[in-house]
Amino acid sequence: MVDSQHTVTIQAEKFAEMLQINGKTLLANTLIALVLAYMLRGAISHNILWAWLFATLLVNLARGIAGHYWASYTQDEAANVFGRLKQFRFGVFASGLLWGLVGLLMFTSVEFQHKMLAIYCLAGLSAGAAVSYSIDRYSAYISISCILIPALLGMYLSGNEIFIAMGVSGTLYIIFMAASINSMHNRLTERIKLSIEAVDREAAIKKLAFYDELTDLPNRRLLIDRLSHALTISARTGKRGAILFLDVDDFKKLNDTLGHDMGDLLLKQLSERLLSCVRESDSVARLGGDEFVVMLENLNADYHIALTQVEQICKQIISTLNLPYKLNTEEYQCSSSIGVAMFGEHGTTFEGLLKNADTAMYEAKKAGRNLLQIFSHEMRR
Repeated sequence: MVDSQHTVTIQAEKFAEMLQINGKTLLANTLIALVLAYMLRGAISHNILWAWLFATLLVNLARGIAGHYWASYTQDEAANVFGRLKQFRFGVFASGLLWGLVGLLMFTSVEFQHKMLAIYCLAGLSAGAAVSYSIDRYSAYISISCILIPALLGMYLSGNEIFIAMGVSGTLYIIFMAASINSMHNRLTERIKLSIEAVDREAAIKKLAFYDELTDLPNRRLLIDRLSHALTISARTGKRGAILFLDVDDFKKLNDTLGHDMGDLLLKQLSERLLSCVRESDSVARLGGDEFVVMLENLNADYHIALTQVEQICKQIISTLNLPYKLNTEEYQCSSSIGVAMFGEHGTTFEGLLKNADTAMYEAKKAGRNLLQIFSHEMRR
């Protein structure tokens, strides 16, 4: 599953790079079509020439609109990425066929200088397509094949030695161009892979620095950052906040009897339950071992109402954490003790709030465990 998503990510990046150059490619395509149509206006039937020009401009317009839409509404799902890529290749195919038609028309009754002009334009378009679409080699292969093969067939069938020699040269040109496309494709793909891997490594390093490896909860460093921000917001708005220091009762006994693997499993489940008990604006962090901190924000400005809100949340946490845990085949039940420190009354810094909440938590353990204790300064004395 991970490898599949990685493939989709790489393909999405490649498609995005093609879309970046798509507009310039279509503009060049359109300008060359206009110049060629003007120069061939007396050499080819007007009806055929204007029909070709109209079809070419219409296809370019459709490809431009589709490319703009895809660039504006990016998608990372496999079905969308590969579906859009198929549509993009179909547009390249349609455009290539129209230019291939030029290669056939120039060998009807067109004069030599007009034929050379058309060959010059087709060679330039194929070279541009190789550069623009090599990141998706199939688009590049489709483009140069549709553009050049009809002209090469016309050269071989003309019976003219010069054109036959040009046909041989053109065939070699396609072969070497295909090899160059493959080489450019591999280099560009490798660059994208390295770029994605660098981003993934940076994300992994950031996660190790700010998140707990076992539970994926924020660690102490990230909690300090969030609490500093919360204290600033609280001082400015008057909204209150609180720190809940939570410790699992008799956790050492679980590790000693059932093993550390079971203890880790309990901590994972406990962290999920804690997250289910708090609001989106709150934060749950693991300090280490069986110690967790819950930071509550946006509480009522009135201290007593805010305290009531905290008590309600704590009761819900205690009730939820008391439910049995499924540890593989074992069913285990435990309790937790919680100490509370309110912003302002019980501290204005991370260290002070955490220390006072920790003190209140130990008072809860002394009082019988599975309890909530609000910090008071008498606890210090």
